[in-house]
Amino acid sequence: MKTKRFLPVKILGCVAGGALLLFGLLASLNVFSHVKGNATAEKLADLFESDTGAWVRASIMLLGLLLIALVLNNVDLKAKGGNTLNSRLVRTPIKRMFPLFLLPTFAAFCIGFLYPFVKGLFLSFTQFKLTRNWEWNGLQNYSTIFQDKGFTHAFWYTALFTVASLVVINVLAFAVAYALTRGIRGSNVFRTVFFMPNLIGGIVLGYIWSTIFEGILINFDTSLVLESKFGFWGLLILMAWQQIGYMMIIYIAGIQAVPEDIIEAAKIDGASAWKTLWHVTIPNVMPSITICTFLTLTNSFKLFDQNVALTGGRPFDGDVHTTEMLALNIYRALYETKKSRGPGQAKAVVFFVLVAVISIVQLSATRKKEVQQ
Repeated sequence: MKTKRFLPVKILGCVAGGALLLFGLLASLNVFSHVKGNATAEKLADLFESDTGAWVRASIMLLGLLLIALVLNNVDLKAKGGNTLNSRLVRTPIKRMFPLFLLPTFAAFCIGFLYPFVKGLFLSFTQFKLTRNWEWNGLQNYSTIFQDKGFTHAFWYTALFTVASLVVINVLAFAVAYALTRGIRGSNVFRTVFFMPNLIGGIVLGYIWSTIFEGILINFDTSLVLESKFGFWGLLILMAWQQIGYMMIIYIAGIQAVPEDIIEAAKIDGASAWKTLWHVTIPNVMPSITICTFLTLTNSFKLFDQNVALTGGRPFDGDVHTTEMLALNIYRALYETKKSRGPGQAKAVVFFVLVAVISIVQLSATRKKEVQQ
């Protein structure tokens, strides 16, 4: 009865906290200064644009977060099982000290991720050069980017590269991991050697492999940046050389976790090495395949440093940079245009949605094939 009695108060507290958060966010986006003919909005704009305006906006949003956290903390979430966390001696100190542990981390999350994400999403519908000086233009940015030949080329180029790297990296990484778990001599040394390229930064790797490729291609009177096919295969080789060792470690952990009794039973039943690998080892390694597939997909789509160092998007075909991937295309749109950064921000939003959807679909599809041991 006590919980039901205070339910309207808790709902009202959550609504008030959400309203404060929204109010602070609108102030941070400089919305009030764009409201014409309203005296209250003009006064609010003057307040938030003053020297202490940033502190005022942050205080309002922090107060909203604190109010929501206080309401949610007082919601009784007793489990039906009656475990030790339902003890008052345990719950009371946690409830009293929760701000000390929760709010700093949650505030850092909001400042470092949530607020920039929401502001970037908002700015994708505006025309701007500076984030506080914007002009609303609706879906015009999204209409512009899908008419941009450079963006559409970068999209399909990135998709093709991602598929190729997904197959090459995972097949080779699994093959190396399988070979190094067969008890060959010096396997620990080989594991270290294969993993070492992952410790080198992307820019450094790009310049190292650029020197190697140019030294080879100069003998054929061509260059890495003169033909797009060499840029594609160069990026694929670089990416594979860097990532195979990392994925190999994950596959080795998965292979070593396969129960020995299942493998022994397969051998007793007369299964060949190939059938044992295909019908026993691989199904039991599906959790590792899920992780490696996810990492390869996201790393390939987000490839930037290596693309900049190895080819820089060259060669050029008019406005199309033939070896330019999505991350580099977005960077150019944001920092190399003189008119507006709105289309570049719209590209970033589309890029985020694309990577998120593909990753979710991939995780859902591969997890269904995992074997419960």
